[in-house]
Amino acid sequence: MMSAPRIYFHCCEEEDNFQSDIIPIAEGLRDLGIEYYSRSDYWRQSTQPGDFLFRATPDVRPEDCDIVVFPFNWFCWCKLDQPAAVRREFPGLLTRKARAYRTVLIDDLDGYETVSWESAFRQFDLILRTKLNGRANRPRNMRPWAIGLSKRILKATATALPFAERRRAVFVSYNASHPYPHTSRVAALERLHPRLEPLLPTWRPPFTDVGAPPPDPEDALMWRQTNYRHSAAYYERMGSVAACSAFCGEIVPSLPARAQVYLWGGRKAKVLRAYYRLLSALSGGHDRIISCDSFRFWEALAAGTVALNVDLEKYGVQLPVMPRNWEHYIGVDFGSSRGLKQAVERIRDDPGCLERIAAQGRAWALEHYSPAAQAARLIGARAEGSPASPPIDR
Repeated sequence: MMSAPRIYFHCCEEEDNFQSDIIPIAEGLRDLGIEYYSRSDYWRQSTQPGDFLFRATPDVRPEDCDIVVFPFNWFCWCKLDQPAAVRREFPGLLTRKARAYRTVLIDDLDGYETVSWESAFRQFDLILRTKLNGRANRPRNMRPWAIGLSKRILKATATALPFAERRRAVFVSYNASHPYPHTSRVAALERLHPRLEPLLPTWRPPFTDVGAPPPDPEDALMWRQTNYRHSAAYYERMGSVAACSAFCGEIVPSLPARAQVYLWGGRKAKVLRAYYRLLSALSGGHDRIISCDSFRFWEALAAGTVALNVDLEKYGVQLPVMPRNWEHYIGVDFGSSRGLKQAVERIRDDPGCLERIAAQGRAWALEHYSPAAQAARLIGARAEGSPASPPIDR
């Protein structure tokens, strides 16, 4: 039987540097009874003094451990090509030859191609990347990952109402998000929700001001540490409704393999996009979605709320464990008006499907994306060989 590995987190110490990618893993390791070590104190679990999830362990070096984990914020606060005085260093432990420890980067950055596409990051043994698409390029040391569930989210959604007591509506709340509209959200707002209105009216409650600190000290702490993302009112609303509009990301054509071209700006990029749209239409390939993993999807699942999203498999999304459409969530295909019509009719003809999918979705998320499940997956990744499907290099 393999002994538990020694895991070291090369985390940042700033309270407002929200390292959401490593928090659930450390919480899961603690649940599994596996000791871990850290570069610095980080993530206060409560208002009690010194109650950190990550505690600095100066007597244990990264080199003493089996797995060394970096959060993406170690690098993304500053680009690597900036002067050393204004960026964090690229640690020598990543370039050491014949090392016994395995180096892992968790990349949860928005967009598609991130800082971890740069050549220096090929020195990592493994990059666990959220937002991957199986029909788009990625470096060869990159594998699918997911945002998943943290104890903060699980605690905030624990008081969700029984399904029978909920408002039969779709919760739409994209206010505390990016200032630009995602094409998937635009499609949902313009093409899906109007069709659903007779069955599931759109519910847009007054926006809670995320810029104001909550009165409760524990909520205020979480609010500060998550860069003002945490909102008790938001979670209360999530757990009081039957369904949630959980769309995120850009719907793009099937070509080229380098999907980042659809996120570029400028005249040249505009011409390139038009060219590839034409090629994609001629090839008959299905659209893809990039930059699609979001907290909202996982929060809806945790709250036992039906998550409405694109058909993840049809749009090429890759997760370590894929949910099944109409079993764990409701996924739609915006490429077909008939498909949208059939989705609405399916909800109409099976009134009990929402409660069933909500319960199954929550159970699935807890089984595969709880903190303990994510920690166990990280441990298993140290012996992982080839990815689930061949990656496409640039």
